[in-house]
Amino acid sequence: MKDKISIIVPIYNTAKYLPACLDSIKNQTYDNLEVILIDDGSTDDSGKIAEGYAKKDSRFKVIHQENAGQSTARNNGLKKATGKYISFADSDDQIKPKFIESLLNLYKKDNVSVAVCGHQYYRVKENSSTNLYQSDLKPRGKNESKKAYIMKLLAKDGRMYSCNNKLFKASVIKDNKLFFNEKINFSEDTNFVLDYLAHANGEISYDKTPLYIYYFGTDSSTIKSSATKWNNWQAAYKNLKHWLGPRPSIKERFWLHTIHLRWRISFVRSCRRTKKS
Repeated sequence: MKDKISIIVPIYNTAKYLPACLDSIKNQTYDNLEVILIDDGSTDDSGKIAEGYAKKDSRFKVIHQENAGQSTARNNGLKKATGKYISFADSDDQIKPKFIESLLNLYKKDNVSVAVCGHQYYRVKENSSTNLYQSDLKPRGKNESKKAYIMKLLAKDGRMYSCNNKLFKASVIKDNKLFFNEKINFSEDTNFVLDYLAHANGEISYDKTPLYIYYFGTDSSTIKSSATKWNNWQAAYKNLKHWLGPRPSIKERFWLHTIHLRWRISFVRSCRRTKKS
């Protein structure tokens, strides 16, 4: 029997984009899915749309909660998930038909901790898209620590930051009681990914095909405003240092400082984009 895959979708006031998102999940080439839709107190028709999909397709399940934020919604989804593997999708994004099938195939390799794919970055305002993270992911060096390798990936590009372009082992999440930090609304998914990798044995397996479509600039997007607050970046950096531990190696410190520089540049660019829009 095929392994069950749980897809967790937090929803808040995305009625305009939600049908396209749910259709993209419904039309996956891999069909043994459990789709957990968490309506985070939406005030538009999002909850009704989610219920409509659940009535027509038994794989879709809906949870309604008072508005508590995306992390709480994801956590409630994790508590209900029964699949062997778990993935996440935002309700204003889409996934391509082979998203689940391709990520699951990566687990057929030996010693895999997490399966990752490329991104298609769609700018709503400009009506344009760019495929990201198209370079091959070089394997970890023989004498390279796991944390140094992960820090290097974070420093070089953004493929490891998001929880959405990945397929996780449910056993790692549940055995180690991993959840999203509900006290923050910036870089919370990166914290989750790092916590997962700290507990997951094996290596990162990557398919550079842009299977996850990230919609930037939708009405419900919060990253645009949160990225223009430097204290959010500082808090994320503090969390990264804590994850690294009290005595990082020379290579780990090098990549940590590189990340800090990159984040400063990203912060400035975010502020400039906001002023232009």
